[in-house]
Amino acid sequence: MISMDSTLMSTVGDNPHDVDAERGLLASIGKDPNYMADATEAGMTADWFMNPICRMVAQKMIESEKEGWECDDITISMAVDKDFREEAFRVFDAVETSARFNYFFDIVEASWLKRATIDSCYRLIEKAKESGSQALDLVDEAGQEFSKLSLRTRNTVTTSAEVIEKTWENILARQKHDGIDGIPSGIRNLDQLTYGWHGGDVILVAARTSVGKTAFSCELTLSALKARKSVQYFSLEMQNESVMERMLANVSGVPVRVMVDKVMTSGQQDSVEQAKDFFRHAKLYMEDDGYMSVASIRAKARKMARKGLDMIVIDYAQLIRPEDPRASREQQVAMISKGIKMLAKELQIPIIMLAQLRREADRSDECPKLSDLRESGSLEQDADLVCMLWKKTDKSGDEHHVVTVAKQRQGRVGEVPLNFKPSIQQFTEREVHRLN
Repeated sequence: MISMDSTLMSTVGDNPHDVDAERGLLASIGKDPNYMADATEAGMTADWFMNPICRMVAQKMIESEKEGWECDDITISMAVDKDFREEAFRVFDAVETSARFNYFFDIVEASWLKRATIDSCYRLIEKAKESGSQALDLVDEAGQEFSKLSLRTRNTVTTSAEVIEKTWENILARQKHDGIDGIPSGIRNLDQLTYGWHGGDVILVAARTSVGKTAFSCELTLSALKARKSVQYFSLEMQNESVMERMLANVSGVPVRVMVDKVMTSGQQDSVEQAKDFFRHAKLYMEDDGYMSVASIRAKARKMARKGLDMIVIDYAQLIRPEDPRASREQQVAMISKGIKMLAKELQIPIIMLAQLRREADRSDECPKLSDLRESGSLEQDADLVCMLWKKTDKSGDEHHVVTVAKQRQGRVGEVPLNFKPSIQQFTEREVHRLN
């Protein structure tokens, strides 16, 4: 029998493992085969076990589960080769009940994760020693390796009773906030279409060059900050200071040119000081490394999420460095798109990602099409919501901005007219007056 007072962790060389816990886990499953489903769902494999007999028994259990056979102690012991059958029986004698299944499972899984981490480190060390290896590629590969290990989560089945309660809670939340239960955009008619930005969603904001997509992303960021949300802003095109200049002008209502020329009125100076104080207390975290890959974005985001993170903004998709430089550009963008979607689902926060449109999207007075997304249809396919930012000329000949919700998985589509003040990089809703 296993003594719970004994020291459980033992180490052979650089291979952390715990023989008692391995036996305890397998014996718990043998006593109650229903636990095999939990172990399989959590990804247990024979590699989790260092002890040769335990590994053999685990492999038999996994094979039996796949074939639909029982995984009880007697059936599995008899399925093992005769030469090892007695030792298999001794494994199942390790515990009398399955009561400590979770305890043993956590120890065995943790030991396996340590061994997998050590193996990854050794592989990376060998690659780093190779002639011609690229440092940044190794860093990205390391990020991917460790992300795969750290993203291991146990799936849970949710009953319809739990789902309906959560669904009704969401509906009640919308009722209290004029239908908005997500992070607000700050543009009322846009929020009425989207109900705000929701966790796990990727919101793609697409536009041609010089239409104001960075300014629009700043507007969405500021709205989230005013709602006391924490935002991580990845600027792959501009430096942090350049983005902050736009945000400072937006919040203060004072053009940067006026600040630089030192011609501010006393009222404008007060507005700028208030805006500066707003940013001193805002939960805004900015990254301006223009050479980031999805792996590096994911690593930075996961680190920030441990402190509390409500939303991510990325400016912009096509500037994210591809993981595989040898792949076609369409494949590269597809991998980027899927990686960002996986990150949104993992962290359960909305990710607003800007994207460049093809030149063909410069059609006058016509909303860009989803097919105008540059270099890959995967951007549109993986996004939960696609907003097109474009310019339109009205009947009086005046040009104004429009944001069109062109795709939304769980909501309406539609057009929202905007006003844009370039001097302070500010978007506001445009009132459209219609004659009866």
